[in-house]
Order: sequence, then C-alpha cells, then structure tokens
Amino acid sequence: MMAEFSHVRSEVIHEGKWLRFCKHYYHNGVDSQTRNYEAVERTTACVGGAEGADIIAILKRVMHYDCIVLVKQYRPPVKGYSLEFPAGLVEEGETIEESALRELKEETGYTGQVESVSPVVCLDASISSTTTVHVSVQIDGDDLVNANPKQHLDPDEFVEVVLVPLDNLMQKIQDFRKQGVHIDSRLMAFALGRSLTC
Repeated sequence: MMAEFSHVRSEVIHEGKWLRFCKHYYHNGVDSQTRNYEAVERTTACVGGAEGADIIAILKRVMHYDCIVLVKQYRPPVKGYSLEFPAGLVEEGETIEESALRELKEETGYTGQVESVSPVVCLDASISSTTTVHVSVQIDGDDLVNANPKQHLDPDEFVEVVLVPLDNLMQKIQDFRKQGVHIDSRLMAFALGRSLTC
C-alpha cells in the first residue's frame, strides 16, 4: 500500500507573463519530514477543468486520403522545430469546443465540426500542473469554406500547416525526425495507438 501524501503549501519563486515557477511542500505519510518539489504552472485561468485544448483534426475530401492536420513551429525550449497537433489555451468566456474550433481556424485556417472531447488530462505531471483536453474535429475538405484555408496568426506566431495521410502517419513522423524536427509526445502516442490497432 502506498503512503498517504498530502500537500502542505506552495511558494511562488518567480512569475512571468505565461508561467510561474513554484516550490510545493508536502508530506509523504511515512515520516514527519516536509519535502519540497519544484514545478511550473500556467498563469492563465483554468476553464472547464482544462487550461488548453489539443485538436485532433481529420481532413476528409472526396477522392483523397483522409489526412490529419498538424502544425510545425519553432519551440524555443527545445531550440528547434516541433511537429504537433494544433492547440491553444482556453480563453475565459468560451467553452472547450469553442476554443478548439477558434484555435484550429487561427493556426490552420480550417473550419470543422467537433466530434468528441476527452476527459481532462495532465500534460507532464512530473514538472507541471498544466491540463488539457483532446478535441476530435472532422473537417469537410469539400466545403467551400475550406477550399483555400487562411491562417489567422498573432504577429509573433509562425506556424506551418502539415497535412499527413492517416495511413502514412508513422512513416511521416520518422521522416520529420530524420530532418531534426522534434515530435510532440501526444502526437507520437496517437500514432503509436493507431499503429497498434491498424
């Protein structure tokens, strides 16, 4: 049986515009010693239990393979490019579904229909309290609204849209890795899951 852990208190060490660095103090239930752990938190509000939404968008077109819509962008923490799902923070006053469709439109130019929303999950509980949901979206590529998708990026955003045939996803991921592109762990988990079921 595991020891009973309990949170004692948290201390903010540094706070920036988007992130805060904290030290969390806790007891492990085995002894009376208070331990501490360093972690990162978002400064933005948590809406509907999730701070962000990852969009798993499938583009369907007549006479074409179904494609997953991905984005490639420079990520300063890894000092390189990353291949990942379109994603973004849930803004105050919007639902998770609204947030997902807004982010999809902004980052890729596509308009879609929400199919499902996952339960709230942690991104990396070992270093952060950040939570997200995975939103499955279908895009009708034959709809005129998606004929010539145009991104609506912020001035400091540089996002390349990457369409990958679903049946060739793992091979394309390997190709990007050979080019030195980092693969987001959520995308890799999705691809591995597909490869196990196909």
